[in-house]
Amino acid sequence: MSANGLRVLASWMCVAAVVAGCRGLPTIPGAGVTQTNGKAARGEESEPEPRHADPAVRHASATEPILPGDPLAPGGVGPGAGVARATAASHSVTVPSDFRESRPASSKAAPKNAEDSGFTLESLAPSNVYKNLKAAAGYGPNEEVARNAYQEATELFRQQRYEEAAGKFAAAADRWPDSSLEEDALFMLAESYFFSDQYPKALESYEKLLKKHENSRYLDRAVGREFAIGRYWEKLHEREPHWRTTPNFTDKKQPWFDTWGNLLKAYEHVRMNDPTGPLADDSIMAAGNAYFLGGRFEDAAFQYDILRKDYPKSEHQLNAHRLAIEAKQKIYQGPMYDGTALKEAGEIADQTLIRFGDSLGADRDRIVEAKNRIVELRAQREWALGQYWDGKACYGAARIHYQAVIDEFPQTLAAQQARERIEQIRNLPAEPPNYFKWLEGLQGTKRR
Repeated sequence: MSANGLRVLASWMCVAAVVAGCRGLPTIPGAGVTQTNGKAARGEESEPEPRHADPAVRHASATEPILPGDPLAPGGVGPGAGVARATAASHSVTVPSDFRESRPASSKAAPKNAEDSGFTLESLAPSNVYKNLKAAAGYGPNEEVARNAYQEATELFRQQRYEEAAGKFAAAADRWPDSSLEEDALFMLAESYFFSDQYPKALESYEKLLKKHENSRYLDRAVGREFAIGRYWEKLHEREPHWRTTPNFTDKKQPWFDTWGNLLKAYEHVRMNDPTGPLADDSIMAAGNAYFLGGRFEDAAFQYDILRKDYPKSEHQLNAHRLAIEAKQKIYQGPMYDGTALKEAGEIADQTLIRFGDSLGADRDRIVEAKNRIVELRAQREWALGQYWDGKACYGAARIHYQAVIDEFPQTLAAQQARERIEQIRNLPAEPPNYFKWLEGLQGTKRR
């Protein structure tokens, strides 16, 4: 027998072995799902859960960064600080009742139960091997089975038996892929996890839906849920902060690790999935505030810059400007370090005064004060550079920096000091004396 014939025989022997091992599996997808009612059905009391973010009520975060002792500090807790109970009645979830034509969403051919025409190299791909094994075990694409599973799941969802419904919706999506039925099933799968208080699974399912169906008709509702999950995790982390490496094995509402990092990921999903939607600027502002409160000022300033530049009509523009000024000042580490952030802070302060003008009210004096403080810091930085070269007897370089202080920041205290020091070193040589000139004579070289 040829080598190709041996490979074909070996492949079919593997398939036969898998089929023989799968004969004892249950034929009803989702049959092993535990049947438990949701908390709303049992009437139990629980902690406040996230609610669907109404686009008409715009709020970036439950908590705005509070800057103790700083005149630029915004005021406390923003609107919508409470998180409403997430139940089927309050969310008014509409279960798709009309089974649309389940045509493939893409240009690929519709799934069909057709026998292999023969052995090909493509059949050895892991995804194709998995599909072939599922089909051989009786779990391949089947529209009738998918529709029946969807109908059963819909009834379970209406009865608030969300965990059971999730298993059925997952089976319906799996049995008829690349179709409108799959889109409906994936959304309802995410909704089932959401209402059964399994927020990590819900966020993962919403993402799977939006990646598989980029132009989904559920886009607005899905990103609204993602924003609500991020808000809930934010409030939870504020009340009970944990180390990122602390595991969570008991609470299904939280991720296994790093609740803070996952809430930032939820906000990022909102902006990436719907960058022009009504919650995009809210998610950016909320992420910036979370970074600010976490002491990650560079990341916070980056988020505020995105909001300032890409969302000029956002209601968060003023707060983004004010907090960007504060964040960039905190990035600055001193006169001997990079001064880019300090320079940008001064530019934003100027833009704020020009753009918002008289509408700033009492905040105008505070921003002017911040601007003056930034100017003094920049002048001190230039003065410190002059002092550095002054100490090395490089008076020419020192005079350059002292003069820069006088020219750029004439009204500052550093400028006054620079004028006095320039007079003192005016007649001193630009470079220090060469104490090793005698070595140049010995080697026959000239100093460059």
